[in-house]
Amino acid sequence: MARSMTKLLMCALFCWLPAAAAWADGAVYAMTNALNKDGGNQILVFHRAGDGSLTLMQKIATGGGGSGLQLSPPDSLGSLGALMLDEEHHRLFAVNTETLAANSHDCQEGTITSFLVARDGSLTVADRVMSGGLFPNSLTVKSTKDAAILYVLNAGGPGLSPACGTGPNITGFSVDRAGRLGSLARYSMSAINPGPTTGTGSGVNCPPGEFSPTASFYCGLNPPAFVRSPAQVGFTPDGDQLIVTVKGTNSIYVFPVGQHGTIGSPTVTQALGPALPTYFGFAFDRHEHLILTEPFGSSTSIPAPNAGAVSSFAIKEAGSKAGTLRQISASIGDGGTAACWVALDPIKGRYAYVSNNLSNTLSSYSVAANGKLTLLAANAAAANGPNDLAAVGERGTSFLYVLDASDGTVAAFQINPRDGSLISLPAVGGLPSAGAAGLAAY
Repeated sequence: MARSMTKLLMCALFCWLPAAAAWADGAVYAMTNALNKDGGNQILVFHRAGDGSLTLMQKIATGGGGSGLQLSPPDSLGSLGALMLDEEHHRLFAVNTETLAANSHDCQEGTITSFLVARDGSLTVADRVMSGGLFPNSLTVKSTKDAAILYVLNAGGPGLSPACGTGPNITGFSVDRAGRLGSLARYSMSAINPGPTTGTGSGVNCPPGEFSPTASFYCGLNPPAFVRSPAQVGFTPDGDQLIVTVKGTNSIYVFPVGQHGTIGSPTVTQALGPALPTYFGFAFDRHEHLILTEPFGSSTSIPAPNAGAVSSFAIKEAGSKAGTLRQISASIGDGGTAACWVALDPIKGRYAYVSNNLSNTLSSYSVAANGKLTLLAANAAAANGPNDLAAVGERGTSFLYVLDASDGTVAAFQINPRDGSLISLPAVGGLPSAGAAGLAAY
């Protein structure tokens, strides 16, 4: 009996070792966001070696179409979180806006594609479902005992085209271990108010004549105008709350999350003023403080050059004031233009990195234990139309990856643990020279 038990233990040990070793390296995923007429949306899979270097290993179609150059070449989705890994990096999720043509105001409902992630990081399509709205642009996922809960932010809305149906919303899905997506029970959808479409107000809703008449500023249609659309949906680290940022009303929604992933009524915090489209992307530090980008800072006009900023907040988690925000650092400027995406170093969480989409730079901040932000370097590294960021840590070393949308590359950096400075590594290409959006890594 003892000998049999020993054999079983040895077998279990040797069966486990190769699997653990297979996860030693990692992968970086980037999304083309291409229209169906241009070949459809695809995910590029890069093997990540232990030294942070990347090698292209797979291209796989999502089965849907992206937005192409729908909003602007360096920021075609106007969001953070278009490509999302689960916590165990066993499943990957991607948005498909299903846009018919560049700058077309269609009524196409979007879709979500889920993938299973193999031990070497390669992908297999698991499912594709309707997103529950128009122009899906952000995803968030939390693991549960049985599988996972996924929420999508649908940023488009009917506006001046009521035939398009629903307006901006978040919609929840259950995810089983095979990556199949199913509708959650009641109370898993909530409308998101992007601001008026009537031309009233100032700075909130693209009133006629106030902004330049470019595709980025079309108002009240699907796709949404960049300056008024919702930007990101994300679970808090404990999974008990769900955050949504809305540029057009300068608002932050905090939804309570129930036991089975359903949501309650949100607490909405709006900046005191001016009510400009500024809150955009966010991440959390190790103490669950909300680190939030502001593309136009506290400027009273848009687009505002050199006005990018970052703020931090504490979120009340329980009691009668659950979901309320307490500001820690307010609009700490980085001198860049369109500070939209943010990522923290994953090992110690001491440094935050921001991509300035229109000034082609990355900025760095230090993050104190109490959530206070201090600008380290306004120009921590040069970039080329940077949008999404992804940071990973392994064996005491952190790496930062940047999707440079203006030249279709993924830039790579090693993070210096002593001072947060960035050490450049070789970049890799293969993405469209404009329009790509969505980055994830482990």
